Amino acid sequence: MSALSIPILARGLTAAALAICLAVGAAQAQATRGGPTGTTTGTTGTTTSTTGTTGTTGTTGTTGTTGTTGGGGAPAPAPAPVGHGPGPEFHPTVPPVSACGGGLMLEPPPPEVSPVQAVVALSRATQAYIRECACVTQQCIADALDEYAKALAVVAPRLPKPLRRLPNIVAEAAHRVRVAKTIGEAVSALHHAIAIVHKDIALVRSEDVDTEKSERRSGVYVADTLNVASVALVNSGGL
Repeated sequence: MSALSIPILARGLTAAALAICLAVGAAQAQATRGGPTGTTTGTTGTTTSTTGTTGTTGTTGTTGTTGTTGGGGAPAPAPAPVGHGPGPEFHPTVPPVSACGGGLMLEPPPPEVSPVQAVVALSRATQAYIRECACVTQQCIADALDEYAKALAVVAPRLPKPLRRLPNIVAEAAHRVRVAKTIGEAVSALHHAIAIVHKDIALVRSEDVDTEKSERRSGVYVADTLNVASVALVNSGGL
């Protein structure tokens, strides 16, 4: 190679190197311009992702449909507790004062009423009649006690054994009042009957204390009724 050709070759290499540098620079410039585009694309992708998130939120809203199911009507009320209430009550009618002349009339207690409750109701009705109808004569007291004894006889078979003769005690007292020569004698007959009832009450025994009190209660009411009759005779002023 001649000395002249070396400078020419150097210039050719320089031109080629320059061309390569220009090409590389253009490529870098192109890459630089493509970066924002990629960024823009990435931004668009983010927007799309955000939109998808919104769609997911919409799905959550669909889950809220469960609330609609809950509101499908008011819940049915809870059933009332089933329990054993008190038995049927028995209230014998007492005639008004204007009808007192017809005498005491006691309706028989229905079988579903407890014997103690029946005795209590019959006793209260008899006591009310004696007080409200001014039943103060031996005849009136005897008649009222006879009616009372008949009503008690319906209940007596269901009473404790020591109290099953209560109707007989009352009926005997009614008879003795009716045939007594004086009011004092009639009052004594009633007091004697009360003493017998209390003796029978003392014979009532039960393993359960509450049951014993309840069973004795029927005898106590019969004794109280006989006492009301006695007081009516005493207050009549015939002693």
